[in-house]
Amino acid sequence: MGKAKVMILGTFHLRYTPDLYRRDIGGIDNSERQQEIRQVINHVKEFRPTKIAFEVVKRENDRLNAEYERYLKGELELEVDEVHQFGFPIAAESGHSQVYAVDWMESVGNRGIGEVYEWAKANQPELFNLIEEAYQKPARASMENINHIYELIQHVNDDQVIRLSHESYMALARIGKGEDYVGIDWLRWWYQRNLIIYKNLAELIAPDERIVLLIGGSHIHLISQFFKESNLAEVVPASLYLQ
Repeated sequence: MGKAKVMILGTFHLRYTPDLYRRDIGGIDNSERQQEIRQVINHVKEFRPTKIAFEVVKRENDRLNAEYERYLKGELELEVDEVHQFGFPIAAESGHSQVYAVDWMESVGNRGIGEVYEWAKANQPELFNLIEEAYQKPARASMENINHIYELIQHVNDDQVIRLSHESYMALARIGKGEDYVGIDWLRWWYQRNLIIYKNLAELIAPDERIVLLIGGSHIHLISQFFKESNLAEVVPASLYLQ
């Protein structure tokens, strides 16, 4: 028996969310958009996944699988999101009887990301401007210049994009003055969330398992890091299958 493999497939959100990796691409019901989505599905299927996990909070696992069962029966009206458009087809065409919710989104009494940025704007404008000019604006602009769904997925999973996304969080950690660690107040939640996702994925690991996690691209660095450091599974970059 061989070591388990994990592919963390970074996605952008197909409709508006407050996340960094978002892209409003308009309607996806036309044949051209569906062909672009099909291209993603076919490439990911080449990994031969044995389990598919989603950026859905774990307590909604039963609801998620009820939707998936309706999908398998052809009874589900598909929504404009990455779970329905990418994930369910990959799972179904890979012969899976169930899917897995692994996210966590509970509050731990910390500042929200918006509050952190507002504090920086008012109290550390130079650092706020650095984050905006060096990271946020280029990230938004780079995605706005791509209009093909498959190419957007390639972009999100690019090594340089992943590195810069995490680097921006290291800049965010510097927000605060004295012993008021404003940026870290949010980052501790961000690290906790990704550690919990890692823990929930780890529960799915078995020899020869090949797991795909569909999740926002900003999670790729940390979850990959946790698996590499755990030596629990081999991390397979999604970019290897998105050529």
